[in-house]
Formats: sequence, C-alpha cells, structure tokens
Amino acid sequence: MEPIGASRVPLPEVSGLSSMPGAGEEGGHLLVALGDDRVALALATCRGSDIGEWVVVTAEEVGAQPGYEDIATQLEAVALDGRGRAWLLTEGTSLLGGIDLASRTIVARAALDTSTIPELHRTWTATKASRGEGILLLRDGHLLVAKEKDPAGLVELGPAGSAPLGISTQTLLPDDEGWDEPHGDLVALAWWPWEGEGTDDLDDLSDLAPDHRGGVWVLSDEGRCLAELVLPLRPGAAPAVRRTQALPRSIAKPEGLAFLDVDLVAVADDFKDKGKDKHRDNVTVLRLS
Repeated sequence: MEPIGASRVPLPEVSGLSSMPGAGEEGGHLLVALGDDRVALALATCRGSDIGEWVVVTAEEVGAQPGYEDIATQLEAVALDGRGRAWLLTEGTSLLGGIDLASRTIVARAALDTSTIPELHRTWTATKASRGEGILLLRDGHLLVAKEKDPAGLVELGPAGSAPLGISTQTLLPDDEGWDEPHGDLVALAWWPWEGEGTDDLDDLSDLAPDHRGGVWVLSDEGRCLAELVLPLRPGAAPAVRRTQALPRSIAKPEGLAFLDVDLVAVADDFKDKGKDKHRDNVTVLRLS
C-alpha cells in the first residue's frame, strides 16, 4: 500500500480508530482515535487523505458519572454510530461503554459475557488472557468483537435470548442509524476461531473496520497487514480471507483501522510517545493497492 498522508494524534498512545462519513465538520468524515488509558478520545475531520486539527475529549470532560470508572481504563477499541456516539471497549474488564460526543456524557454500559460458549469462555477468562481488540456494530444491538490471540477469532454478542445474525452487508449497522443501547449484559452468540482459508498470514487481530462497499476488514499487528473477510460469514462456518494488503515498514505497531473513502484507510501506530518518537506521526493514510 502507498502512504499518502499522515497526522499526529495528541494522545500518549493510540489503541483504536473509527470513522463516520458525513459526521465531521461541513460534511467531512469524522475520525476518532482512542487512547489506551482513561476516557481519552481525539476527534478530527477528514477530507480524502487530509486530516484536520485534532480535538481531545478528556476523562475530566466526561466527568464522574455512574459507570465512569469501570470504562475509563485499558481502552482497546472504538466504534462510531450514526447518532454521534462512540462505543468503547475495555480489554481487561470486558466492558462496553457508550459516550455521546456532543454532550460528553455516558449513555450506556454493558459487560460482555462469554459463558454461553464454553470453548471461548475458557480462553477469554484465563489469567492474562487476550480479549477484545476491535469492535464492529451490527443491527439489533449485536456486536462483533475481534479476540486478539491465544486463540484469535471473532465473537458475535447480543442481548440474552437472541439468535446470532452472522456477518454480512445486511447485518452491519448502517451509517445513518444509532446502535441499540444495551439494557443488560451482552452474551456470546457465535464464535469463529481464526482458522479458515487465508488466515495463516494474520497471527493476531488488532482491529475491525467496515469499508464503504459493505465489506469488513481486520488488522493484524504481528501479521503486519490488513485483510478483507469473505462475506457472508454464518454461525458455524470458518472465517476466510478474500485478500490481504501488506503494511509499510514505517508503521511500527498497527493497532487501529478506519476507512476514509472506498480505497483510503487510516492506520494507527501504537508506539510509546516519548524520546525520539515524541513528535512522530501516529496515524498514516494509505491507498489500497
């Protein structure tokens, strides 16, 4: 892939990215970067490969609201909905929190419960387990989560008693719709271990992102690439990769992925913000090949 732009997000580390067409200033793309610790978000308007000035939302702005402390640490993933809300996932505690970006308030929180799928639950709850690293919003309040490794895979969660939707163009949440707020825990409904055709090149999963054609892509840190899933992916089927795109060497630790146009992606680089890297760009815009 060809790097065609870059930007410096004013956060110590960047662990996730998400974008929403038309939600930025004057109809541009809204790009949101997530910090690793506390409620720290950075927002910018994008037009093509040009990323505008970043505005940081701090923990202090969100305030001491019910559920605040639980969702404020070890943040790993973010996804935007069409009602101007950012949904954040914590890794260690597996909590999902929703923040209204306009009012800077928490609108909902929910725990992720994997006990409904024993095979998944054993590795999700193990000491120092790798859990959720990326999220994608589905219809009817369902959520797709990328489990990082040991083993890597995809998990669909939703309200208790609901049936899995699977992953397809029809089950992705449309850009102009809000995601259904959870009113209880989100339980695991389907588990796809990362072992299908074309998955060998991706040793871990670092993020998930919808593209502008109704597709779904995954990002791999250790595999140093992003890959498009074969859709639809139905419960019980093995995930397969349609195509992969290698990342340039200039990106040290890819942790966040968002689409800015049909063939433009932003990739976040989660290096430590100190020493010689203190002023280095940590978001790169790339053109798919």
